[in-house]
Parts: sequence; C-alpha cells; structure tokens
Amino acid sequence: MNKIYNTWIFIISLLTLPFAFAVGLNEVFGIFGMKIHGDQFEYKNLVFGLSGGLIFVIGAMRSSRKWSGIKIVNQLDRFQFNTVISDERKERVILNNGIEIIGFFLIGLVFFIFSKDAIYISLIFVIFILDSIINTIRGLVSKKYRIGMTRKAIVAVDREVKAIYFKGLKRISISKGQLFFEYNNDLVLDFALSDIPPERQEEFMNLLRNNVDENKVYFSGFEEE
Repeated sequence: MNKIYNTWIFIISLLTLPFAFAVGLNEVFGIFGMKIHGDQFEYKNLVFGLSGGLIFVIGAMRSSRKWSGIKIVNQLDRFQFNTVISDERKERVILNNGIEIIGFFLIGLVFFIFSKDAIYISLIFVIFILDSIINTIRGLVSKKYRIGMTRKAIVAVDREVKAIYFKGLKRISISKGQLFFEYNNDLVLDFALSDIPPERQEEFMNLLRNNVDENKVYFSGFEEE
C-alpha cells in the first residue's frame, strides 16, 4: 500500500515539475494552443496550490495509515501472537525508508531550485521527511514495528501496513518461505515468513493452522517445510 501512495506522489510531482521549471526560468510554454511566459501565467499559484494540496493529502493518508497501524498492532492484549519484526526485515525497512527519504529530499530540492513559487511544495516534502524519520526511529528503537495475529487476521506493521483476514480464504500455500493467501474472489496476498524472528516462526505457523478451518481452507506445501 505504501508503494501506491508514493507512486501517486511521484506522478503528481513529475507532472508539476515542467511547469515549475517554466515559471521559475520564465520559459515559454504552450497550453491549449497558447504560448505563455512562465512569469506571466496568472494561475501559477493555483496550479502549485492544487498540486501541493494533492501531494499533501496523499502523504497525510499514507502517514495516518502507518501511525494508526502502529497503534493497533501495539495493543498486545488484543492479539494471540505478537512479535517485533525480524532483523532481516529491519534491514530492508531501513534501506527502503532511506531511499524514500532521499527521494523526497531530491524532489523537494528540485522544486525549490526550479521556482521559488513552489516553495510550499518543497516544505511539504520536508514534512514527509521528518514524519518518515520519526516513524522509523519510533518503530525500530521503541520496537513498535510488529506482527500480530488474532483469530480473524494477521496484522503486520512497519513501513507497510498489511492486514490478511482469514474470512473468505480458500487456499493457503507456502513456497520458499513465502506464504500465499488465496481468496474466493481471486484476490491473492503474500506474506514473508522471514519477517518474523526465526525463534517465533514455528509458533506463528502452528497458530495459523489452529485459527484457519482446514475443512474450508486448503493448505498446500506445508508438509515440505
């Protein structure tokens, strides 16, 4: 889900950057067959405002989802199983969050360089960077990035928020440490067993089989593990 939010932020930014370049350098650009000098375009604040507003709303939704997920998965008494993410998963989270922060910094910097009129968009990316840094530190240092299981679902929260519900399942299969959950509506969700610390994986798998009715859901590949 985090990837979807970031993709839309990137798309909107990519569509706005040429306009910021034209406005900032007073380049002539065409729109609906008209030639307009960047600094003479009277709707530039509206364009930057709409773009910045969309980027902020998408980023706010993304941030709200992550912080809400952290709050839920840390209510330990609600879960039959709950553990911090594995060291292997922590390394991937740090790497991906680092790449994300650098990406936000570069996009914000380019907007600032291209046009001072787009400084509000740059400030939005500064907010995203601070939020990501705080979320990462909180999640890793305070051990808030966790994976839990109830009788109805698996909930995994770190840079991503993933909820895998047991209702509607028709098949659970495992291949090379990857769990696949197939639903009656043809939806398929995956979950990496390596995200769980090795010493808790057997407990997780046993509980999964206890929570899912094997008379209704077909298990495949578990005998080989």
